[in-house]
Amino acid sequence: MKKNTLLLALSVILLVSCSKKTETSTDSTPKKIERILIAPEYLLPLKSTDIYIGIRYFKDYTAKDEVTLTLNNQSGTVVSEQVAILVGTNLLFKLPAINQPGEYKINCTVKNNQNFLAAEQTLRIVNDFNINSVWNSLDKTYSASFTAYANRFKTTGFTLVPIGTSSPTQVRFGSYFTNIAFLADYVDKSFIPGLLGAYTLKFNGNQLQEIEILNGEPINDQNFNVTDFYKGLTDVYGNSISQANTSSGKVTIFKSGVYTLTITETPALIKTSITKS
Repeated sequence: MKKNTLLLALSVILLVSCSKKTETSTDSTPKKIERILIAPEYLLPLKSTDIYIGIRYFKDYTAKDEVTLTLNNQSGTVVSEQVAILVGTNLLFKLPAINQPGEYKINCTVKNNQNFLAAEQTLRIVNDFNINSVWNSLDKTYSASFTAYANRFKTTGFTLVPIGTSSPTQVRFGSYFTNIAFLADYVDKSFIPGLLGAYTLKFNGNQLQEIEILNGEPINDQNFNVTDFYKGLTDVYGNSISQANTSSGKVTIFKSGVYTLTITETPALIKTSITKS
């Protein structure tokens, strides 16, 4: 009887020992965290409004991590999470509004039970989206510091849209649309008043020289209303100061203080160029 009891005890000890070895072996497998991308919804957020920031990072394991995000030392709350090893782990944070324009630090940290990775980004908050506020907030160093921005779905979830330099002197700066059929699932995003579209910034050195906006492609998008586009401009900037037919298309010019808005219209596209005198 004692012999059987001893054998049973030894068996239990061996079983527990094997279990602990397996657990230790699994836990000691290296867990690699790589490349944190910080992607705000707006690359120039508006003061006094909630701020949404997307995060993407890459890892070679499936275990959950501790991910924190702060803006101006205020912690964000995760409102959406998408986990996939090959395309990265994506999280969308909601952060409280900041009521004072200026530069603020975004800090993100990803931790597992072995190591951590941290990233930092500067975010500029603006008073409003008027041309002067936007223009004076943009230089190439800041504009080219982003690699992606976030688009939120109206229901839940989000996507990260890669951006970057299109040439040594140009930076793509995001797309801002409302009431567009093929973007109906996304939360509307507006920017400079009257000028929805895909923004490209052009620089001379670090200084902004031109904001170019692809406003629409009437030949491909039947929902783009040319008449409404011009009415929107007139409502914001008053009547145009000139209009002419050129080899490049119909050119209409508006003024807003020291800024000139040159609209070029062809059957294929409508684009706006903003320059400063």
